[in-house]
Amino acid sequence: MSATTTAILLFSRTASAEAEQKSFGAGTAGLRITSALIARTEKTLARTSLPVFRSDENSQTGAGFGERLAGAMAAVYDRGYERLLVVGNDCPSLTSRHLRAAAQMLESGQNVIGPDRRGGVWLIGLQRADFNAKSLGELSWETGDLHADLGNLLPDVADFAPLADLNTFEDLRNNWYFLRCQLQELFDLLHLAETAFSPPAPQPEPVAIMRRLGRAPPR
Repeated sequence: MSATTTAILLFSRTASAEAEQKSFGAGTAGLRITSALIARTEKTLARTSLPVFRSDENSQTGAGFGERLAGAMAAVYDRGYERLLVVGNDCPSLTSRHLRAAAQMLESGQNVIGPDRRGGVWLIGLQRADFNAKSLGELSWETGDLHADLGNLLPDVADFAPLADLNTFEDLRNNWYFLRCQLQELFDLLHLAETAFSPPAPQPEPVAIMRRLGRAPPR
């Protein structure tokens, strides 16, 4: 085990399984988007210099999301770590700076949760001493009540910065400016996903040419 007592758990389905669950696009569009999200998350976690563990459907056990998450967290704690940061793969605004700041909060004795904008969370930072697998497993996971439930369950807990996650094609559309500026590969895929959902109607060739030239079609 590393000398540090804080670790990160990336709790994520594989790209193919994630694409089946989320509405990012038909055909290969969804898979390419989930693959890009996971790859970016992995790079972000690596920049923290903290030990990183990965849990996906191939290693998870349990009847529901909460049980599977609690089991994955217990496996990391069993390696001797005293503090754990848990993140998913669908928050492209997550940075290594966020994670290092959250780790500092953990090391000061606080638990920490990062709220998303739907009532869920994008981050859980938990002391081993406050980890209760049964209580965590019974929370209202994947609902808009989760942030409130975690706040009520965990002692000495503080909110971290709220960040947006991506679960649907509409999320991609709503976050297009950020994706274009910060995550070019996902912005490029936005057009692919949009085409997969609703292919554009063909238009007469002269009109298409004039639009590319920046001129309006004749009236």
